[in-house]
Amino acid sequence: MSKFYLKLYFSLPGILKRFFLKFILLKENEMFSDILRQIFSKQYQIHIGYGTYGGCFNLKNDIPPHVTFGNYCSIAKNIRIFRANHPKNSFTSHPLLYNPIAGYVKKDMLERPALNIGNDVWIGEWVVILPNVTSIGNGAIIGAGSIVTKNVEPYSVVVGNPAKIISQRFDEDTIKQLEELRWWELKKEDLINNIERLNRIVNKD
Repeated sequence: MSKFYLKLYFSLPGILKRFFLKFILLKENEMFSDILRQIFSKQYQIHIGYGTYGGCFNLKNDIPPHVTFGNYCSIAKNIRIFRANHPKNSFTSHPLLYNPIAGYVKKDMLERPALNIGNDVWIGEWVVILPNVTSIGNGAIIGAGSIVTKNVEPYSVVVGNPAKIISQRFDEDTIKQLEELRWWELKKEDLINNIERLNRIVNKD
């Protein structure tokens, strides 16, 4: 059925694609749906890892192309990611100078760097990620309402405007063990079988 949906989706004209994608989102389990990942990768250049769910499947254009989400991420529905700023050094910051839709330039004149979001990242509601950010490390947590202006270190908890580190999730030894195990590469069934062992690594008391 997934292959049928995929073939049908790419055969449809633009406006029908969107309606059909809404249907697929209702029907499929977004955490583990391969067809949704293929559509978002090919159609939108948004790459979504296994087990990841939530705002990464947003159809409101809040997620731009060339964003990669790792595996098992929890992404709130109302996040915004920006990949470019208006130019500051021209006589105007208006899109006429850089956006072909405005009718003056022939191609997009702004650099739009890719953003890589690691594995097991939790991004809260109403988080805004600005263009300077190119990396959010494995295991990071970004608190609701935060404005992220620079890269986020692995396993750090950041909050605020601008977002700042308030704590680390684990000590260095625990982080090293988790990074070496790369548990996020496990499929759901194998991960379930290893939950107790992984919990013992972080709960040492």
